[in-house]
Amino acid sequence: MRLALQQNSHWERKSVGELTGDLRKHYIRLIILLTSAFATVLNISMVRIAAPYIQEAFALRYADLTWIHNAYQISYAVLLPVFGQLGDRYGRRKMLLYGLGLFAVGSLLCGLSWELLSISIFRLIQGIGASAVFPNALVLATGSFPRKHQGRAMGIWAMGVSLGTATGPTLGGALVQFLGWRSVFFINIPFLLVSLACIGKMIPDEAKDGGEESRFDYVGTLVLAVMIISLVTAMVNGPELGWTNFTVMALMIIMLTSLPLFYRAEHRHKNPLIQPALFRNRVFLTGVLCGGSHLVAMQGLNFLMPLFLSQIHQMGAFSIGLLMLPQAAVRFVMSPLAGNLADRFGNRLPVTIGLTVRTTALVSLAFLSPQSTPIMIAALMVLDGSGAALIWAPSMNAAIQSCPDDMAGSAAGVFNMLRFVMGVIGTAVVGVILDVFFISIPEIGSVPGFMHAYLILGVITGIGLTQVRHLQPAKSNMRTD
Repeated sequence: MRLALQQNSHWERKSVGELTGDLRKHYIRLIILLTSAFATVLNISMVRIAAPYIQEAFALRYADLTWIHNAYQISYAVLLPVFGQLGDRYGRRKMLLYGLGLFAVGSLLCGLSWELLSISIFRLIQGIGASAVFPNALVLATGSFPRKHQGRAMGIWAMGVSLGTATGPTLGGALVQFLGWRSVFFINIPFLLVSLACIGKMIPDEAKDGGEESRFDYVGTLVLAVMIISLVTAMVNGPELGWTNFTVMALMIIMLTSLPLFYRAEHRHKNPLIQPALFRNRVFLTGVLCGGSHLVAMQGLNFLMPLFLSQIHQMGAFSIGLLMLPQAAVRFVMSPLAGNLADRFGNRLPVTIGLTVRTTALVSLAFLSPQSTPIMIAALMVLDGSGAALIWAPSMNAAIQSCPDDMAGSAAGVFNMLRFVMGVIGTAVVGVILDVFFISIPEIGSVPGFMHAYLILGVITGIGLTQVRHLQPAKSNMRTD
């Protein structure tokens, strides 16, 4: 808290001209740092497009193909809080440069891979690199702004991430079609090298040595890894193998058994991987709930809509991509608006509007039928994207602002890790609902299964809406003892 007050008083002592010049420098830094995170988001979208071609090249089963995604996602989720904490203690710029270098190496190796095991290992390396990039780049990019500009900076950050999500499928499709699937990995390398050079030259170093008590929480990290790997693997394989399958049940038992072990390890360690104080911070937990419900809805929609359009409306892949593009485009356009609203009125207002709009859109999507026109579907997708754009950045901004500055990287890592876990669970639940309720396509009216799944997603965002009153625009006095 003392550091935050010093930073704010530092800004208050400056003249208008000095403030304008400093803000210009910070916005330049923001764009440079955003390019590093943009590269990781863009690659995720491109790899999804390349997946069928990788499957054909290596003669993989569908179950095998999932590991190309899971290896990245699991390593990313497990290590987000690790590299967030390491950045807080040893320097965020240092961790960011390490992460970018590792992501570049992983990209090169993925492009050179020769079978399933090799590409899975190299995707794991990419995930490790990305987990060091995201929380540290985010805090470096937005944390140096004065408080009244941090929402706007976070909105620009969200806009850049949305751009990666929107352009990834189109760019990835073009690369795969004309240069082959390996090009979606090779294209990262020059981009990352430029980003490394710019960050190395223009982002100042931080003088951090880890403090007096720099012993790392190895036990907590190990137990957390076991918990997330068990949970994610069970959630991914449960719908296919069945929830009573021995392997799935064993994984869930391991996860549940690890919870008290993790709690005990974190309370005993002087520098725990995840500060217990985060879970006593109501604003932080509310931000996680609102941001997590957003990700559940996003991943659920991205899972359901292509299936609905292909099975119910018999659309091809290109037409599906075009119909889903407006949802990503409106998120890109409206993300800065979310930041401006947060700066002027506090984080609570845009999140409230966003969750309200998104809940309305999801409930409306539940009543789509075989007779629904593409224009109607696109309009509801735009409505959903408008709500989504107002949720993510302000909810994360509120969560991070509620923590002391020396915990910002750790808070960003934990925030995104918890959101990721919620998204995985949500997607699995949507798949189960679809399996249970989808029987046949009705001649008229809502489609069973799809209707139930969209209503459940609407309920989840509605739950977030009931708790949004706990978001606060100012920092709380969170204890760290």
